[in-house]
Amino acid sequence: MSKEMPEWLKKNYNTLWNRHENESFTFRDVQRELGISWSMTVKTLWGLEQRGFVNKERSEVDYRARTYRLISPEDINFVIGFYSLIEKEKIKNQALMEKFAFVGEKLPYVITGSYAAYHYHHYMNPSKVVEIKIEPKDEGKWIAFLTDERTRVFLGHVIETRKVNNYVKLIPSSMPLKTIREKTQQGYYIEKLEFLIIELLERQTQNNIIEAVAIIAQNNTIINWIGSDGVVNLSKSSGISRRLGFLLDAVNFEAGRPVVKAGIIENIMKDVVGKSNEIFPRDDIILSRFRELKSKLIHQALLTNKEMEELRKAKERLEGYKELSERWGFQVILPRDVIRKVLDDLGVKLGKK
Repeated sequence: MSKEMPEWLKKNYNTLWNRHENESFTFRDVQRELGISWSMTVKTLWGLEQRGFVNKERSEVDYRARTYRLISPEDINFVIGFYSLIEKEKIKNQALMEKFAFVGEKLPYVITGSYAAYHYHHYMNPSKVVEIKIEPKDEGKWIAFLTDERTRVFLGHVIETRKVNNYVKLIPSSMPLKTIREKTQQGYYIEKLEFLIIELLERQTQNNIIEAVAIIAQNNTIINWIGSDGVVNLSKSSGISRRLGFLLDAVNFEAGRPVVKAGIIENIMKDVVGKSNEIFPRDDIILSRFRELKSKLIHQALLTNKEMEELRKAKERLEGYKELSERWGFQVILPRDVIRKVLDDLGVKLGKK
């Protein structure tokens, strides 16, 4: 795909840049400021979008509306220069992961989330969105570099409605990328085991927890648990020692044996003081529904048989890890079968309870 702009598009880009620079603008702004028709406005924005020279975002005011923000001339020139060094057919035919391997050190990054997790556990297939941590100053370069006919790049929510093969979400990193990444045999960079486990627990959705359990089950003997960049210390720095301690405790409990050494869990316990009002994982829908059913239970006649069964299951979920919840000082609403299923699926030898 060519990254060069035809003269008519370059003229429109320059006019918009002189008006807005890095500020957001709308479709109507383009039509009014360029003095062009509706169809020519579509053509202009589509031409910029396909080349990765504009970032499309959802409006915070109207979810259906779209706003646009131009990639800077400096970032565009960097990518055009980068592409000029590559054989056109070579870059055109490269798959997304091959592009990551090809870019090497020219643009620092680290693949995180489900794609990185899959590299370590080969359990759950990764999501359609590839997440990469980048240096904040490189946002524009990444959008311009990765965007092509098959790939769309986003900073926030995925909003692409056209069918494409790849979605890439950019996450500005708060940590030095070289500290948190390692190179795979395929040549691209992924987040190190220890930092990825923390990343997944910080997100605290059920899928992320499943992936963290799968990583631990498959790699517990090579994970750096203790040390400056060990999982225990990282969890303390991130304020998620309770989550980590509970998860490791639950893994051992469901396995019926010490998959993770007891000393590691006791080490984490030293950092946990008192109780917390935190709920883990955070599932507002489940909690809201549970409170609604519990309120109706005061007048039991208002509950249908179906709702009674729903309430029973919700209560079972909220109290499934009651003892471990009390041990770690917060409320756990993780279904009991989640961790055990991962261990069973991965062939972890389960002991007797």
